[in-house]
Amino acid sequence: MTSLLLVLQFSMSMILDGKKVARQKRALLAERVQTLVAKGIIPKLAFLTAGADEASLSYQHSQARICAKLGIATQSINLAADVTEEEVYNAVIQLNADVDVHGIIVAIPLPKVVDEERILTAIDPQKDVDCLSPINRGRLAFDNSEFLPATPAGIINLLHNYEIELEARHVVIIGRGKAVGWPLAQILIQKTKKGNATVTICHSRSGDLTRYTKQADILVAAVGRARFVGQEFIHSNQIVIDAGINAVETSAGWSMVGDVDFEAVSTKVKAITPVPGGVGPMTVAALLENVVIAAERRSK
Repeated sequence: MTSLLLVLQFSMSMILDGKKVARQKRALLAERVQTLVAKGIIPKLAFLTAGADEASLSYQHSQARICAKLGIATQSINLAADVTEEEVYNAVIQLNADVDVHGIIVAIPLPKVVDEERILTAIDPQKDVDCLSPINRGRLAFDNSEFLPATPAGIINLLHNYEIELEARHVVIIGRGKAVGWPLAQILIQKTKKGNATVTICHSRSGDLTRYTKQADILVAAVGRARFVGQEFIHSNQIVIDAGINAVETSAGWSMVGDVDFEAVSTKVKAITPVPGGVGPMTVAALLENVVIAAERRSK
């Protein structure tokens, strides 16, 4: 396979540039959107949040801007943190019933007063473009979900474009969340071109994380804690994927950082994704591809 010329060099580490890879994928998506528009179908993505923080809102706004460039319509429903469960549930039901909406993404975690599983169960699996409904999560375990979840798909696509093999590699994932850690593990262990890896999932009850992370060929940080992964977690021949997105307040305002301490780690590993500009753009590209897929299915 012809290698894409997408490598940026930062000291001794390869920077896996998600922006450049995602830009190419979006160009292909734009062509598919135009084909749908010619048929009178405008793909539409709906965002639903409740008590969203700065990081979630920033991610949503970046998605909406890219959607507009591609010709994908968007709708945002941003509910307050003191929302009731019924309000969130009814919002999902209304989006399910809206024939103009092809994809629904519910930002998690939801407020504690809301039964998250009930809300995710309510999403129409054919509109569940982030693969968060129990139906799609269950199907994912058997390589049969309606869609691939956006962040795991973005991570795998990024590694693929840099010709980083997954087969026979030991992948250690820090975090077992519904959106990244758990679904990524399900994809990686399957007997497919996107899998055949050996996977270890670490979490808050794993004890000394470094005894696992230092064994990894590929380390994925998806823990949701700013700059959590430092030098003690890594080794020099490792590929580090930072799937975190955290808003931290600085003297200059809000800044976006990952789960990896980039300054401390980036010069000491084989390759690493930056935040922003790494997994984030790939996640958006994968999500929008799912919206286009949903619209294409409706057009048949």
